[in-house]
Amino acid sequence: MKKVDTELLAKQEAEAKSQKEEIQQGLIRKQFELDDIEGQLEDIASHLEQARQQNEEWIRKQTRAEATKEKITDRLRYLQGQLTEEYQISYTEALEQANQLEDLAIAEQKVKDLEKSIRSLGPVNLDAIEQFDEVHERLEFLNTQRDDILSAKNLLLETITEMNDEVKERFKSTFEAIRESFKVTFKQMFGGGQADLILTEGDLLTAGVEISVQPPGKKIQSLNLMSGGEKALSALALLFSIIRVKTIPFVILDEVEAALDEANVKRFGDYLNRFDKDSQFIVVTHRKGTMAAADSIYGVTMQESGVSKIVSVKLKDLENMDA
Repeated sequence: MKKVDTELLAKQEAEAKSQKEEIQQGLIRKQFELDDIEGQLEDIASHLEQARQQNEEWIRKQTRAEATKEKITDRLRYLQGQLTEEYQISYTEALEQANQLEDLAIAEQKVKDLEKSIRSLGPVNLDAIEQFDEVHERLEFLNTQRDDILSAKNLLLETITEMNDEVKERFKSTFEAIRESFKVTFKQMFGGGQADLILTEGDLLTAGVEISVQPPGKKIQSLNLMSGGEKALSALALLFSIIRVKTIPFVILDEVEAALDEANVKRFGDYLNRFDKDSQFIVVTHRKGTMAAADSIYGVTMQESGVSKIVSVKLKDLENMDA
């Protein structure tokens, strides 16, 4: 038998025990590390679960957001189409013209009211622009004509004013001349008295003329209060005064002295002879005094039944023959 070395064994045993203790301590440390790792793994797993749940929530939110976005996109497309179809305006133009709304409900009500008013106008006239151009052109033409008419009106008014001034001036001068002539003629035909012509208003264009006469031996009175003969003689005096101012080549008188008595008829005939040869009088009369004052007499006789004959007598020639 071999001899066993106890010391060596003891030493080996001691070393083995020491190694065992180190291994056990290492195992304990590893166990602690393992426990730590397992705890960390549990924490990581918990965080991963939370992250997974949060990710799933974000995915759901993203899905809902995309669905909402799609709805909004569809709504925007609808509104843009409505802008184009109903208001004939693009989104960009509407954005440039948009104003900040203080109350959306009030704005929507205004839009509804406007749409109602537009519908009440009836169908759209597609030729309205062309018709407007035609009407506008017609309006400009009529405005031009109106301006021409107004210009012509103003010119006419100026001309009328000038003519009125000229008429007033001529009427005044002529009236004053006839007035003075009437005063003289009346005295000559009545053998006295006085007469006058009076304007009833200040405006010469609208004023009437009042005849004021006073035969010899009578008070001043209106023509309405005079006898028929006096009225006729006054009218003849006015007529002759006008003829003296404005000479008339031919004057035709038809029995104007019929209401006069014989004395006034003679005055009338004598006064006719006072006129110069610039005026010729043709007098239709049955009064002898008037015939006696005439230069020539023309009459109609019927020597045979149904046959008329004109007879003329020139009294001036007879006077020369008597002389």
